[in-house]
Amino acid sequence: MKNNNNFVNILFKSLQIYIMNIHKFLMYMAFPVIGQLLGIVLIFIPAMYLKDVLPDLAAKYEVFAEPSKQLALVLLTILPGLALLVSAFWKYLVAYAALNSMTHSAMTSGKIYDFPAHNGVVNRNIWSYILLWLMISILSLAAFNPFLIVPGGIFFIFFILVFQVFTFETEEGVVNCFTKSFKLVKGVYFKTLAMAVVMLIIAWGLGELTSFGLGKIVDIKNFLPNVAWALVATDYVNMLNANLPLQLQITPELLSKMLFGSMVSFIIFGFTLPLRSICWTLWYKKLSGTKKVSKKGKKQLDPEILRRAKLKDDEEV
Repeated sequence: MKNNNNFVNILFKSLQIYIMNIHKFLMYMAFPVIGQLLGIVLIFIPAMYLKDVLPDLAAKYEVFAEPSKQLALVLLTILPGLALLVSAFWKYLVAYAALNSMTHSAMTSGKIYDFPAHNGVVNRNIWSYILLWLMISILSLAAFNPFLIVPGGIFFIFFILVFQVFTFETEEGVVNCFTKSFKLVKGVYFKTLAMAVVMLIIAWGLGELTSFGLGKIVDIKNFLPNVAWALVATDYVNMLNANLPLQLQITPELLSKMLFGSMVSFIIFGFTLPLRSICWTLWYKKLSGTKKVSKKGKKQLDPEILRRAKLKDDEEV
């Protein structure tokens, strides 16, 4: 019964830390989340515009008649958006480790300061972190195989603590992140699965509530209408519609709803990433038998983080 209480306590403690520091977490996640969306917009809109004007440019200016010059113009036009997207995406990946350090800071000092110091968890071990994400990507791609979906889902839970192990036991190596996570979860698999389901339900529920609320003030059927019409006009969608009954065909209104729902879901899941990181950090600490990550063989919290945590609010950097 005690274990069940610990399980429930971790969920409530995670919500408490997240809510008490929500302004910090929202500030930290703003660029990784919004930056990716803006980057996509800054890529897609110029590309759509050039798609329509390139034939005229090629007719008026001989230099643009060459395909290589057209490609160079497209790449040059979307470069700002691409740079923003890549930068925001990398920050999002870094957050998976940095948020664990922030959780430890919130637990030990009650405050979260100095985002760059928390990012240092990754920056000091950047190649190991890239290798970690590369291994995760390979395993994820393999899990998309229809024959591996079920075992892939099972092992996803076993490896759900890899970022916590990386944050607090980096010196043990990347492979250790997977083996240690597997060992920690092995005896509490179904509790870990239940916790993952609860976190998913919370994010999904917030997404649905947000979509419902915004749907009252936003015309979802006409959300990004130009983009929706451009997507419907593609050869692939036309081919699909030609083989579908009228009531199942893909329309601009349907795509507008899908774009709106996808955007809201991405924002909500992005801004609730800290909540999931807090939960898994607390779960990692419980399973590894440590309340504070300060034992030999564990990674010490950056002293600079603790120093800044003692500063007054008006001295925050």
